[in-house]
Amino acid sequence: MGHDDLDRLVRMAVERSAALALYARQWLDAASADDVVQEALVALLAERRPPDDPVAWMFRAVRNAAIDHARSSARRKKREESVAKERREWFEGSADSVLDAQLAEQKLRQVPLELRQVVILRIWGGLSFAQVGQIMQLSPSTVHERYASALEQMRDALEKPCSMNRT
Repeated sequence: MGHDDLDRLVRMAVERSAALALYARQWLDAASADDVVQEALVALLAERRPPDDPVAWMFRAVRNAAIDHARSSARRKKREESVAKERREWFEGSADSVLDAQLAEQKLRQVPLELRQVVILRIWGGLSFAQVGQIMQLSPSTVHERYASALEQMRDALEKPCSMNRT
């Protein structure tokens, strides 16, 4: 792998490191997710020839490593759940925001994992449906269906009227 290829791959990984870490957090706590992202970058740089689509390759490598790590860490599940509750919010609220960040995060967490990871890859990862499908080993049409279903579930939950009593 040439120096230009190496520089391009490092730049690509750094630009997407937050999205990769967020994706890995679907299975892991924040510290383990960062470790998995770093391991995936090292694996990418160790490749003799850069993959055709290094972005999708990184997300797939992170996904596979995260799943493997989560399986091997099953005995620490209680500790990971307590750490997960203390994680940073997924959304950052602002005074002029129309969307309640905590409520949106809560609703996203309620979406099933197979739908939630599509939303995260698509929105925060900036990936196409084809790339998400490659990562998750699904067809682009299935990815699109899951994406639409997740957004619909969140929209329904977020648009429910407040149940306050009016006097």
